[in-house]
Amino acid sequence: MSERKKIAFVGNSALTMLNFRLGVMTELNKEYDVVMITPEDCDVSVLKQLGIRFIPVIVDCKGRNPFRDLSFLHMLRQIYHREQFDFVFHYTIKPILYGALSASKLGIRHIEVVTGLGYSFIKRNWLYYLSCVMHRLALRKTDGVWFLNQDDCDAFVKWKLVQQKYVHVIHGEGVNTSYFQSHQPMPDTFTFLHCGRMLRSKGVALYVQAAERLRGEFPQVHFQLLGPLDAQNPDAIDPIEMETWVRSGVVEYLGVTKDVRPYLERCSCMVLPSYYMEGVPRSLMEAASMERPIIATDSVGCKDVVLDGVNGILCEKRSLHSLVDAMRKMLSLSDEQRIKMGKDGRELMLRKFDEQIVLREYASTLHNALN
Repeated sequence: MSERKKIAFVGNSALTMLNFRLGVMTELNKEYDVVMITPEDCDVSVLKQLGIRFIPVIVDCKGRNPFRDLSFLHMLRQIYHREQFDFVFHYTIKPILYGALSASKLGIRHIEVVTGLGYSFIKRNWLYYLSCVMHRLALRKTDGVWFLNQDDCDAFVKWKLVQQKYVHVIHGEGVNTSYFQSHQPMPDTFTFLHCGRMLRSKGVALYVQAAERLRGEFPQVHFQLLGPLDAQNPDAIDPIEMETWVRSGVVEYLGVTKDVRPYLERCSCMVLPSYYMEGVPRSLMEAASMERPIIATDSVGCKDVVLDGVNGILCEKRSLHSLVDAMRKMLSLSDEQRIKMGKDGRELMLRKFDEQIVLREYASTLHNALN
């Protein structure tokens, strides 16, 4: 029997890797020796139970200190040299940049997965131009660059960050439609839910403003927020501001959970008025898979999941007026119309975004590259 090939998954967060890619890593571990390389920012004991090895690293995700970045580059090169991986998948900006450089230097085959453009590409400042130069350098020798939506792919090609021959769109990282499956009917009390990191660019403040506008007109409607207050992120909602919103009775903050399904089942509509440069928001896919209608911005990533008038309603970016109109329109629909939207959303997830579709992309790529 031939020796099993060794595959690495490298990112900037163990929590993100476990939330988004554990299913893929678990399936691939049946055929390959899978290793996860990330900072240890959460409990990773599940990996040992699954037979997946974990190597912790230090990544300064938000920092701009070149010495820390060089330290991360050196750390990856040491690990790659020692482990002699057969193939590596890199996720998020710094693992993509320094991981691709390390793998190319050592002759290790690799693919970079762009999960969203993020802050580096929002403004045309020095950070944007530096990021462009770094991407062009890192992505010269790659087996491929995967994108979660066509818009991000087109942007990278337009900006000449990667050659057209390397790009591939996988339409999101997939959702486990068996796990995210509702067994409860729509709740009697209408509840809007915003689920995700509590960032301004995720539309949190805009959502609260919309709740303030609508609460007088619809006093029976509930407005909820679910997700972490990311104090390390400069875009994060301040805990004091959140406390003020809650005390005023405008919204209910539910905190953080390891299982969003009960909260999705108890909501009537998921709302994500994001103007963050999303890949394909996992929260929207989970809500759709749970047969809940969605309101989201007509922007990159979000519009891939929400078909306007079919499984939800799209609103304009950064527009309070448009968001309020969309929420009011959702409230005006009959129960039957909202139920149909939910069912149409789940059908879309099964057809286009099921995790098994993404898994086949990984399995086929590895088979062709290693066999």
